[in-house]
Amino acid sequence: METLNSLKDRFNELLAEHNLKPSVLALKLNIPKNTLCRYARGAQMPNLKMAMLLSDYFGCSIDYLLGRTDSNCNFNPQDAKPFKERFPFLLQQFKTNKYRIAKETNLHSSILYRWQNGNCSPELDSLIILADHFDCSVEYLIGRSNNIW
Repeated sequence: METLNSLKDRFNELLAEHNLKPSVLALKLNIPKNTLCRYARGAQMPNLKMAMLLSDYFGCSIDYLLGRTDSNCNFNPQDAKPFKERFPFLLQQFKTNKYRIAKETNLHSSILYRWQNGNCSPELDSLIILADHFDCSVEYLIGRSNNIW
């Protein structure tokens, strides 16, 4: 809930800074107006693809968009890596394993296996849980940044 409120505040702040209404941004990005209105009201969290689209449009990181950081340097993301490739690197980087992550984050071990095998990619809410657990940015987790924060 806290992330949803932070997203709502930050999204509305970014709209105001760019002198935009959700309906105008929806036309520019070719997405449904109702989707952006739900973000502006704090009624819905974007999926990862939408969060990347919005952060790219506003020139900020996903973490800034979600209110996880107040640092809004001109973010220039790298291409996101497939999580199947990124996940083993993260396990090694943070000196952990799937079992420990499952136990410490309450993410089900079966979903961690699915990520590792490339059967699915994490949803944004799972990435936030991992980023909080590892004390790093969502951008670092998905490989769009080489900086932990």
